[in-house]
Amino acid sequence: MSATPLPAPWKLRLPALALASAVVLTPACSRVSHKLFGGGGTTRNGTVTVAPPKGAVGTSFSLTASGFRPGEPMTFEVDPPNHKRFVGPSHTAGPDGKVVSVYTPQPGDPPGTYLVKATGSRGTRAQSRVDITAT
Repeated sequence: MSATPLPAPWKLRLPALALASAVVLTPACSRVSHKLFGGGGTTRNGTVTVAPPKGAVGTSFSLTASGFRPGEPMTFEVDPPNHKRFVGPSHTAGPDGKVVSVYTPQPGDPPGTYLVKATGSRGTRAQSRVDITAT
């Protein structure tokens, strides 16, 4: 009867080393790829104010976003109730992190409470509301 030879010690260690490396390095690689490739960046809280806070269709409302990163590209979005949302053009935050724009509801836009969102491309988010009345 002949004995089966045992595998060389390196043949046992290699799979164990590969498994241990995978377990130890996977969380780090995930964090590195997350940082390098921009997956789901951290959300920053900014603010958006609407002036006046209430007005009729046709009123020009001043939208002021602040707390954005200097130079951060951003857009304003206005969501009327039960109506198509309006997404404005891209703006760039100034050195003070502010952006100012104007929104004017058009004839045919419904009265109600509109949600106003300011969304930056570097993770800054803000929202507010404005009440639009019938003319």
